[in-house]
Amino acid sequence: MNCFDCATHDRQAPAVAVCVDCGAAVCLAHAHVAPRWLICTAAINRTVRVDPPTRTVRCGLCQAARTAPPTAAATG
Repeated sequence: MNCFDCATHDRQAPAVAVCVDCGAAVCLAHAHVAPRWLICTAAINRTVRVDPPTRTVRCGLCQAARTAPPTAAATG
């Protein structure tokens, strides 16, 4: 499988991951990796974070959408 973003620029690069949000295949250059902490239920029904964190991989477009400020339509 090849990277979707590279293919849109007429290049070929092998994919190393799949975007968690849109499902596009991404190469190492286009992958955005972020930590993600899992939680478990401990005694007395409280939740605690599990260390070490896992990882979440997103494509550039989904990462940009995640970090973009909200638009007027989304807030109103």
